[in-house]
Amino acid sequence: MPWREGATILVTGGCGFLGRRLVDRLVGSGHQVRVLDDLSTGVADLPAGTELVRGSVLDPFAVGRAADGVDAVFHLAGVVGMRLATSQARAAFETASLGTRLVLDATGSVPAVLYSSSAVYGLGAGPMSEERSIDRGTILAYDGGREGYACGKWELEQLAAEVGEKRPTLVIRPFNVVGPGQVATYGMAVPTFVERALAGDAIVVYGDGSQRRCFADVETFTDAVLDVAAQPSAWQSENNVVNVGSQAETSIGDLARLVLRATGSSSGIVYEPYESVFPGRTDVRRRVPSTTRLHRLIGEPPWPSIEMTVKRIVHAINSPQ
Repeated sequence: MPWREGATILVTGGCGFLGRRLVDRLVGSGHQVRVLDDLSTGVADLPAGTELVRGSVLDPFAVGRAADGVDAVFHLAGVVGMRLATSQARAAFETASLGTRLVLDATGSVPAVLYSSSAVYGLGAGPMSEERSIDRGTILAYDGGREGYACGKWELEQLAAEVGEKRPTLVIRPFNVVGPGQVATYGMAVPTFVERALAGDAIVVYGDGSQRRCFADVETFTDAVLDVAAQPSAWQSENNVVNVGSQAETSIGDLARLVLRATGSSSGIVYEPYESVFPGRTDVRRRVPSTTRLHRLIGEPPWPSIEMTVKRIVHAINSPQ
């Protein structure tokens, strides 16, 4: 890693679904971890010894307190989920753009790992390569014609590129990360489907169900991010934007059916027009990452199948600790 053993590491959004896993890994590796989180989408059940600064990445005072004396930063804070990102488009944009600027300014020259999104590929078809030229107009179209989540993540990447000559930066583009602990509240497909199936309610699929996605298990994803960060070459400008995800494709219709099998539910599947839920937006028909760069850096991560991950989710719900 480009920081010392036992370093103090800031994780923004560390109480969320992805952040909480990362905090566990960093604490387990002997690091001192400080979390900046407003607890809007997470809870403060952090490992013993973790310092929590409660506040928003849009609050310069909170960001300054959290950044004081850190040796590295993992920047994850953002608006999560398609439903929330659509209803709060401006907040999603500002959290990603202004929030990133504040975090980068406050943390000086320390190494920074920034979580972007596969949404920066806009409406393009896969496999989506980091070397692909991305037109901001395409991202704006994905956001429904107004600056929102995807545009904000693109601004995050531009800010990372601006400071990249002065400090080590690494941009991660996650692809549909799922697993136990992810909530359905903000529109994620897998937890929504599982929740409805277990409740005996019909699973609602937007569109015809033929849209294809690649789902990445959260534990394997977190390990892969840290493995990438441990490679010196990943911090070089020609490599420092990395897709992290599985290439195993699943249609949304097939996902609904495997959730029904995994839960033993007799619920049905209902199809609703995508436009009726997300007016003015166009659904991406196929989203699959190019993983050439990821494999060159760390090899192929041992991704569990989506069937295995769904079973783990169901088990976690049925057998709470």
